[in-house]
Amino acid sequence: LTSKGASGVTGAGFITLAATLAVVPDIPIASLALLVGVDRFMSECRALTNLVGNGVATIVIARWEGDLDREKLAYELNKGPDAVVAPVHPTITETD
Repeated sequence: LTSKGASGVTGAGFITLAATLAVVPDIPIASLALLVGVDRFMSECRALTNLVGNGVATIVIARWEGDLDREKLAYELNKGPDAVVAPVHPTITETD
């Protein structure tokens, strides 16, 4: 059995589709060539959908378990996207 969910690896959905189509006799494997061009865009869309789904699921499960702090959630969400800044850690230095 193959899973239809998109994974965290880019292009894994295309490989899953190819494996699934290999066992379906009515659809020729050569038809995958038509999908190669649009799969990269589709992969990006699947990643965004997974990101949103994971965030929603986290909130739903926290509420279901009684661990959701609504005040803290509202505080963090109201800070906006500019409040989250990743630290910069240079790992490669250039020498002249």
